[in-house]
Amino acid sequence: MKNSLRSIGIDDGYFPINYKGLKKRTLLAAVLCINRDVENLALELVTVDGLDGTQKAVRAVKRVGEADIVFQDGVTIAGFNIVDPEELSAETGMPVVVVFKHDLNLNKIYSALKKHFADWRERYEVISKVYSRSTAIPTPWRYIRITAVNIDVSRALSYMIKLQTVSPLPEPLRLADIVASGLTKNTVLLKMINEEK
Repeated sequence: MKNSLRSIGIDDGYFPINYKGLKKRTLLAAVLCINRDVENLALELVTVDGLDGTQKAVRAVKRVGEADIVFQDGVTIAGFNIVDPEELSAETGMPVVVVFKHDLNLNKIYSALKKHFADWRERYEVISKVYSRSTAIPTPWRYIRITAVNIDVSRALSYMIKLQTVSPLPEPLRLADIVASGLTKNTVLLKMINEEK
């Protein structure tokens, strides 16, 4: 690549199912890449099923530095916590692309949120709004569903293809997943994160 492409990927880590409803935390990782090489990394603690996802994503992205584009894995993190890509873009001044690894069943999500959360409307509104604006785009690997915020889909597709290496995911997003998941699958670290002060 002749021109340097600065991109950020954000993704969350693992947590045991018994963390749900207990205000326990897991990690959110933000990875900054220049072209396909890692330049910087930031970690934040995010509450399982909380509502601090957008705030923590904004903090992590600002900590790693400026980029041409930010990729996030879906809208939900740490269970049914959410990252609002429009707010993330507005707060950081960077375009955001939401990458959906799988198609969503909005009816099932609606039912689950309504059953378990008093604030289900707030969560569902963001999820449904972002997903309803998504488009399935062709890449050399396969079609991938994305929602582009403050960037046109053709440019987002161009960036995606440049950053695909060993998987359909753009490299910074793939690396953010590896970092966050790898660290939190260590149960000792998760226990330390969640120790009462």
